[in-house]
Parts: sequence; structure tokens; C-alpha cells
Amino acid sequence: MRSNKIHNVDLFTQAANEHFQKHIKTKSKNALEILKAKVDWHALAAPLAEKITEHRQPKSPAGRDSFSLELIIKCFVLQSIYGLSDPRLEEEIADRRSFQIFLDLTSADSIPDETTICRYRELFARLGLDKELFKGYKEQLQAKGLAIGRGKIVDATIKQDQAKPASKRDKDAHFTKKRGKSYYGYKGHIASDKDTNVILSVEFTPANIHDSAVFDTLITGEEKAIFADKGYANQRRKRQLRDQGVFCGILDKGYRNRPLSAKQKKRNRRLSAIRNAVERPFAFMKIVLDYDRCSYYDHRRNRFEFVLSAMVYNMRCAITQTP
Repeated sequence: MRSNKIHNVDLFTQAANEHFQKHIKTKSKNALEILKAKVDWHALAAPLAEKITEHRQPKSPAGRDSFSLELIIKCFVLQSIYGLSDPRLEEEIADRRSFQIFLDLTSADSIPDETTICRYRELFARLGLDKELFKGYKEQLQAKGLAIGRGKIVDATIKQDQAKPASKRDKDAHFTKKRGKSYYGYKGHIASDKDTNVILSVEFTPANIHDSAVFDTLITGEEKAIFADKGYANQRRKRQLRDQGVFCGILDKGYRNRPLSAKQKKRNRRLSAIRNAVERPFAFMKIVLDYDRCSYYDHRRNRFEFVLSAMVYNMRCAITQTP
């Protein structure tokens, strides 16, 4: 049987750790130290452990692993931040001291292998624990005043599928068109806080689902203002928001026989300056996390990937906006 213990007793001592933390300065190490300190990892893991216990089958593969859920969650975060595959994550944990310290591993501990990570991803995706995880961290941000949600910006982004359409390997993905170009895959939908840019709500659908169809699931009814592009334009929706006393910042849409007036164009330009902030999370996912397209071949695991990237973006917001 393969052993995944670190086996670097001479190097991985408490004294060596303290020297590493104090004297070896890298951006990656500093970021992980801050992230480790700013997140209540135990609070994230506790409710997930209860749900896993409720649904776990006696012979569940994940049940044989002795790793804490806190460690597994941290592994998923590392994967998202550094764009690591399951085999590469296993290698990096064994090789990088900053990862080992972030995960609270010592020379006597085993590290999760690629199969363990894969099994837990499937378990999280199947039970919808990715959304529970996102919700749990959002509650931590709300306690810090970073996720108030009085003003929300709603938008969606296309995530192309890893599989080619002709392969029929991913039976959950669908086609959509944007600016005359066809895409095959999924859509990630978010509602972000107008003031802090924190993502407050997240949904993940096949690409053929219209953005507007997800609007109601992204809002809570407690908002004071909602902003969105013209893809969400709907006279009934606008009227309903105004009747509820909510400022409607949805852009006006022109039609073939009813083009936009000069007043509507001016209004759209003014609201666009606010609405454009919702592009920051998507840019972060694409540029910083290198998350340009889906990595898996089904809806559940691809949803897991998108929700995790949204949570990592929120962690970045917490690091940059709190002392």
C-alpha cells in the first residue's frame, strides 16, 4: 500500500517552521498565512460534517479517509488559487512547505492523495456542499460588514465545456449564442454587493438557460437597489421592483420598432458605470485563477468548481478590505 506520509522529519520541525515563517518571504507564503488567519475554517467545516454524516453510506469511499474536513476544504481552496489538478495538488503538498503549514501538516501526517481529493469533490458536488460552503463563508463576511447586500449587481458569464460537443461526453452541457458566436457549456450566475464587490449569490446552469430566468433565485427581496444589463430587461420585473420600493438599475433595451430614446441612452450610460463592477469577479476568475473554461464533464462537478472560485474571490475581497 502506498504511504503518503511527508517523511522529512529533519527539516519539518517546529524550529524549521518558525524560521521559514519569519525569514523566508514570498508572496505566495504571505498570502496563505493571511488567508489561514482570516478564515474560521472550523466554522466552515462543522455544518458540512453533519450533512455528510446524515447522507454517508456505510461503505462510502470517503468514509475510509482519516482526513479532517478542514484540511479537505483547504485543499480545494489551494486547487482553485493555484489551478492545480488532483495529481499536481498531491505533489505540491508533499513538496511545498508553505502548503504544509497552511494545511497544518507535520512530518508525522499523511497527505491526501489524488484519489481522496477526487472522492471528496464528488461527495461535495453530489450533496450540494459547495453551496453550503459558500453560504458559510458569506456569513463570516456578513459578520465583518462586507456582505450587506443593500445594493446588488446581477450578471452571468459563459464557461465553455471541457468536452467537445460531438463527443457527447458531457450530457449536461448545452449551446448558447453571444454576439453571434456559439458556445457549448454552462453559465455561472452571480449577484455581487454594489459597495464591496463581494459575491452574495451564485447559481450554475447549462448555457442554454437565459440569464433572466435565474434572476429571482439570486435576490432575496431585501435589496434597496438592483443593477443588471439589458439582458434582464423586463417591464413586469421593473414594475414589480419599483412597486416594492427597490431602485431598478436594470438597463433599458431597445427593440426593432422601438429604439432607445436619448434619455434612455443617457440613463444606460449612467447605470453602466455602476453595473460594470460585476465584471471584476469574472476577470479575477479568468486572469488570476486561470479559470477560463470548465474542467469536468458533468454539471455537478463544474458547478462545484465555479462556486469554489466564487468563494476564493470573496476570500480575496476579505484580505484586501479588512485590516
